[in-house]
Amino acid sequence: MSKKEMRSRADRFEWSGGHPALDFVNTLDERPSDEPIENLTTYRDLARFTELAGLVEPRIARPLQRFRDPASFRIVKQARHLREHLHDLLAATTSGRPMRQSDLDAVAAAIQAAHAARALVASRSAGLVKYRWCLHRTPEIPLHACSLAIESLLVDAERKRIRKCGAADCDAYYLDTSKGQRRQWCSMKGCGNREKQRRRRSTTRN
Repeated sequence: MSKKEMRSRADRFEWSGGHPALDFVNTLDERPSDEPIENLTTYRDLARFTELAGLVEPRIARPLQRFRDPASFRIVKQARHLREHLHDLLAATTSGRPMRQSDLDAVAAAIQAAHAARALVASRSAGLVKYRWCLHRTPEIPLHACSLAIESLLVDAERKRIRKCGAADCDAYYLDTSKGQRRQWCSMKGCGNREKQRRRRSTTRN
């Protein structure tokens, strides 16, 4: 088996969101079914997600994937709670409902904690300074990285480009960067094809 095939098998996440924060919210798959699929079951899943999403450098993320401590269960549980707060904010926005303050407060607290975990240091790159994690081995880094991605989405992304998949049985979100903003599905191979087949069958019966 090639390295590419091995990586593909290890990567069970969906990457159709177009933004790390939307890929994060989509880690609970098969919404809104009675038995959604949880892809962040362990702390290792969370650390792996942040590496693949480009939120945490591999040299930091990979050692964290081997982290074994009672705190790891608490952290991944916090990440899942944060994800659901983001989901509820997105659901409110795309349906025209007002956001709940409790969701905003939870997200704001996570973002503040993430900023507190970073420090400005001198940089040899184009910029004079850059952000760096205060402690490279702190197990909260994957959680903080997801929080900062959420901040980027909520502050910088255009509201009208954040969309929910048009399939009735899919609750995935994506950033519509298509020309004319006509994208309808989280994935043409998945929901797009299924919806086309449904419409074709409906037309045939009628």
